[in-house]
Amino acid sequence: MSYQLPVKCTFIVTVLAVTLVSGRPATSDSIYFPTDDHVEHSLPVFEQSAASNTGSQTVVGKDGSVQQQNFGSSMSSNVASDLSSGQLSATNTQQSSLQSGDKFQSANSAQGQSAAFDREKQALANANTNTNVVRDGANVREQTAGGAASSLKTTQGSQASQAQTNSESFKEPGKEGNRTTGSAQSQNIGMDGTGSASNANTGSEKIVLADGTVITKSFGSSSSFQVSGNTKASSMAQTFSQSFGG
Repeated sequence: MSYQLPVKCTFIVTVLAVTLVSGRPATSDSIYFPTDDHVEHSLPVFEQSAASNTGSQTVVGKDGSVQQQNFGSSMSSNVASDLSSGQLSATNTQQSSLQSGDKFQSANSAQGQSAAFDREKQALANANTNTNVVRDGANVREQTAGGAASSLKTTQGSQASQAQTNSESFKEPGKEGNRTTGSAQSQNIGMDGTGSASNANTGSEKIVLADGTVITKSFGSSSSFQVSGNTKASSMAQTFSQSFGG
């Protein structure tokens, strides 16, 4: 089920007129009208729109299980009638869960996008998150992921970047632990031929066994590249570690 929310715009214009009454002008009085430069000084008209939707649902099974769902979305735009500039945006969310006996699971996600442009530049951006949880008796697992990206293009060049993260925790008979990873990239390109790029990755893990043994791991890497005229440069690095303990 969804509902459309109407958008209503109200404009109030107040005009204040003031009339000054003075004596009859003398024949020597004159009024000067400057020459019209014949240049139109009009601003572009913007067309605006917006909308949103929400919905939910609950289902109860014969076995007593309960399933729920929720969602929502929205969008908006503000664009010049001559398409010389504008802004756009949109968002979405989803939630779901299921409870059946001693088992529970849920999933949540959200996304957002935006764009803006004019005669000299264009910009884009987006982001997202996701979370999942599962509990089944003594077993528990939770996962989370998130990402973001953006780009910008101008008369001077372009830029772009993105990043991503992931994490997980778990617990089960005999062991428990967590893991995380992350990455990021970026680049810059100039209209004059210059440019640069970089990349990075990280990760870690920790596991605890039933006998108390702790296992840890971690890693990292990075690289970069640059160019300017006839000059080029690059670099790279990596790390890794692991340990066992009681």
